[in-house]
Amino acid sequence: MTMSNTVEEEEITPDEVLRQMRLAWQNEMAAPCLLPHRYDIIECLVDQIEGMEENLARRTEKASFRVSAHRLELHRLTYITNDYMRRRLQKIEKNPRRALREHSSRLAEGLSVLLSDQEKLFAERYAKAEAQLMGKICLGHLQPSFHKIPVPVADLECERVYAEVLEDNVESAIVPDYQDKTAEIVVELEKGTVHLLPYQSVQQQVEQGRVRLL
Repeated sequence: MTMSNTVEEEEITPDEVLRQMRLAWQNEMAAPCLLPHRYDIIECLVDQIEGMEENLARRTEKASFRVSAHRLELHRLTYITNDYMRRRLQKIEKNPRRALREHSSRLAEGLSVLLSDQEKLFAERYAKAEAQLMGKICLGHLQPSFHKIPVPVADLECERVYAEVLEDNVESAIVPDYQDKTAEIVVELEKGTVHLLPYQSVQQQVEQGRVRLL
């Protein structure tokens, strides 16, 4: 099984596909903002699900415990995949313009891509429909200077998350010292430890897959 990205293709085992999908799903659930998409992993997982379905269809002992266990695993994988995509769309719906702005900003900075092509199209259509609705019921009745739709910016420094360190040699988290606004606190992120931190201080480590949100 291969996983495609913008640079190269690398071999990846089914177990690693599932591990990365679980991590992406759990982090997306716990993160206060939209994370870079992992549809490369979803494509691999869908192939895995289709292979399992084909194998189950060929089995003759339909009522065996092994077949039932495989079907349960299949339903679990399908749920994780669907829930991951649903949660991302819910975040996009909350503020499609911010999602599009952050997507463009990350592309310009050479960072990992925030939105898939399908999500970008969804955000553009949702933002357009939202603007048309607001224009009809509200903005159209105001002076032209008030027609611009504001784009709120998330204050990730105020959002707290529980973060579990998954690897060795993870970069330390820098946390503001709220007793001294001119100082900062360095939090060592040792493997296996769990911390309650501002999301912004571990955002990079989360996106790298080296920290898991709880």
